[in-house]
Amino acid sequence: MNQIKLVVAGAVVLLGVIAFGAHFSDPTPTATDKASAAVGSSTLRIGVESTEPVYYQSEGTTKGFDYEMARSVADGMGVEPEFVPMDFNELFPALRAGKIDMIGAQVTRTSDLERDFDFSAPYFSTYVAFLTPEGSTIRTRRDVDGKRIAVVDGAIQESYLRDKYHEVEIVKAPTVNAAVELIERGEADALFHGAPYAQSIIKSAPIVLEEPIVYPVDDAPIGFVIRSGDARKEQIDGVLKDMVLSGEWLKIKTAYFEADPLSDVFGDKGA
Repeated sequence: MNQIKLVVAGAVVLLGVIAFGAHFSDPTPTATDKASAAVGSSTLRIGVESTEPVYYQSEGTTKGFDYEMARSVADGMGVEPEFVPMDFNELFPALRAGKIDMIGAQVTRTSDLERDFDFSAPYFSTYVAFLTPEGSTIRTRRDVDGKRIAVVDGAIQESYLRDKYHEVEIVKAPTVNAAVELIERGEADALFHGAPYAQSIIKSAPIVLEEPIVYPVDDAPIGFVIRSGDARKEQIDGVLKDMVLSGEWLKIKTAYFEADPLSDVFGDKGA
């Protein structure tokens, strides 16, 4: 019980810090942004990547960590959630064009994205993974120097790889499946992607992949993405805070990532 209380307290601190910082760092909304806020709308259109564990079907039931988090946010706001599955590289254009109101797809908050969009308070932390084919000489993340590493075009892993690994050749692919095909054809040595997707990728890959090389990224919170100046941000942040305080966040997280401890601030240590 005390351990769970510590988790809740730590998560609330992180939520408060991010939400407070975002309040003062957001660019001034334009008239267009304000008009697009649609605060009075009875529906929240949520763009999701149709991939386990974000959003998927299992025995006729819709499941997914981001799906359940976004659905709970919509419920807390008193609006009806409408989920719009699409490829990851389609999400931001759709949000910018007003085809969706929010992205819920394990998006890491970065300074580049914050120039164009607003982020909610965090609801997860970023873990990344290298996925390699059977028999690969890449055994640890230190082994990737000089290798060709596939990434999904536009995903956070591309910029992180560019910043942290200067001796790799980055090979872009439009989707995860296309990235795995690059490995299958011998045009890439590994895939660098979000760790929560790793087991799903391994299960569906047409080739045998080794167990993922997983590690956390410091100071890389994951949040919902909305258009810059959308007045619903404050409401979304409030619902997320309530979900943490009530234990709902921990319940959803544990259902999908029970074996994966989070960063020290969120650190439930498997509770």
